[in-house]
Amino acid sequence: MIKFSIDKEVQNKLFDNILYENHHKTRLKNFVLYLKSLNFKHKDICHICRITKPTLTEYLTEFNEQGIESFRIKKWKGQLSKLNEYKELIDTDFDKNPPKSINEAQERIEKLTNIRRSPTQIRLFMKSLKYRYLKIGSIPGNGDGQDLVREETREEFKKKNLCHVWKKQKEEKE
Repeated sequence: MIKFSIDKEVQNKLFDNILYENHHKTRLKNFVLYLKSLNFKHKDICHICRITKPTLTEYLTEFNEQGIESFRIKKWKGQLSKLNEYKELIDTDFDKNPPKSINEAQERIEKLTNIRRSPTQIRLFMKSLKYRYLKIGSIPGNGDGQDLVREETREEFKKKNLCHVWKKQKEEKE
């Protein structure tokens, strides 16, 4: 059992971090240490926080060696997509000719990069590039076919304007 004492000032800092820290893992570490500062048993801390004893030992050792500021450093990173290497290529291609669906985007990305991803992953990737799905236009008139000129303009409008595409969002100026 790792034993150490935590003064009131550090205990208050831990409590503030539990409430205001951004990342959930950082909040958990602070909560574990806060419980330890209240003299909870290791078994109880593990049960309350749903962590294993080795994890608890790791957190306490880290605090002993590096202090409370070490908890703010994020040591975990998500896995980067292989598509990130081709962001510029995909972005320029989609700027010239926006895809009309996720399936089309999936096929075009596969042709450009030889990397196949699921439609869900493609959708997330496109959102990371600031693209969003737009329904563009509405059809004028009621389409009853009585007015020939109106029907021709309606058909023209359909060909030119009525489409669903992924367009890049414009950057908002602050």
